[in-house]
Amino acid sequence: MYFNKDNPQWQLSQEQYLNEEERSRIIYEYDQLCRSMFSVDVRDINSKFYGVKELGTVEQQEAKRKRAIIGIVCGIVVFASLVISLIFKQILIFGYIFCAVFLFAGISTIVTGRGEVVESTSKAYLNRIIGAGISLGSILILLLIIFRNRFEEAEFFILIGVLAFGISGLALLVLSILKPLSGKFIYTEEINATCAGYVRCVERESGESNHIRHTFIMLSPLFKYSYGGVNYESVWDEFVVNGDSDISLGQTVPVRIDPRHPENIMSPAMKNKGALILKLFLAVVCITVATGMGIYVANGSAKGMTVETSWNPAIERLNGVTESTKKQITDEMVKTQFVDKYNITGEWYYETVVIASKEDSAEGQSVKFTDETFGGILYTGSNVLEPGASLIVFYTVDEEYVQHGTKYKRVFTTADPDTFEYVGSHKAYIAG
Repeated sequence: MYFNKDNPQWQLSQEQYLNEEERSRIIYEYDQLCRSMFSVDVRDINSKFYGVKELGTVEQQEAKRKRAIIGIVCGIVVFASLVISLIFKQILIFGYIFCAVFLFAGISTIVTGRGEVVESTSKAYLNRIIGAGISLGSILILLLIIFRNRFEEAEFFILIGVLAFGISGLALLVLSILKPLSGKFIYTEEINATCAGYVRCVERESGESNHIRHTFIMLSPLFKYSYGGVNYESVWDEFVVNGDSDISLGQTVPVRIDPRHPENIMSPAMKNKGALILKLFLAVVCITVATGMGIYVANGSAKGMTVETSWNPAIERLNGVTESTKKQITDEMVKTQFVDKYNITGEWYYETVVIASKEDSAEGQSVKFTDETFGGILYTGSNVLEPGASLIVFYTVDEEYVQHGTKYKRVFTTADPDTFEYVGSHKAYIAG
């Protein structure tokens, strides 16, 4: 790509090798440049930090700045709404906004082909592949949210993981194949270029501290060459992680360029075997995980799983929810203590029902429910039941009696809702 003399991050020198003093100086100046961002108008960051000049008339530049401010405000509003939706447990709002934001980002990348602020126009092809992956993932997750009622809660979240891992794996696989082959369909012309200097910049791992072990000196020789009667001064489209160069000053070497954009030179980083192997490994891992999770859902293993969610206690109190002190009943408890004990082979269900009447006897309390689809039960617990009170019931269904409309739900155990809460995945039976 073009060598931008106005980019303050790029430092040109004639030194093929860096000594420790020069390395420290480059890192120090980069740190000073980063600190200066806090006092720079956000509308001028691209020009101050990357040396990108504003194009067009003064009025056009001002209109562009206003659009940038609107974009920043919209971004803040969108992500603030994501946080709020999580705090107040409106997960669907979070899902819809997440999909909308990333779908917009993906489509924008497909249309513009731009990834970073400063990069080669020839990388637009690879950027568009990434944009297509982001868009496809957003659309599929959006469809999954829309048709969420077709899946149980655990299946829904596992399928989101399938999409995330699957699309990431496919994108990594495609990029790891196309990037090394870019010399065959992007950088198709080989010419001779002369090394006229060395351009260096600093890069740090995202999210890491400023300690030097997380700091990298990136390098590209500055090449001078002529193509189609035009003289160019360009650097590699992708800098390499190395402070020193194996190309001597004044040495003429063959380079591959994009004939449609002759200022763009293929970087040796695009054929880095270590990076290629790592991407392929990650792609295989992601696709394997996605396949395993997909099979897990497809064969029905995810049915009956529960998804436990823990929220901030302060937010729970804000929503009027207090911490539960009830004993929890799980599916495993019901299965072990009752289903297996009574040799129940069919499906079983859970409901909270209201007591219609009760009669005391020597054996216990004979109870009837307001829901006439239940038969009466003999309650032998120590609690005294009263009409109008609620009771947790676990039951099976006698299919032969469903057509009669009454007394086809057969209760096999009960629990007091003031003492217990059911946290399993079984739900009420719905006839028809």
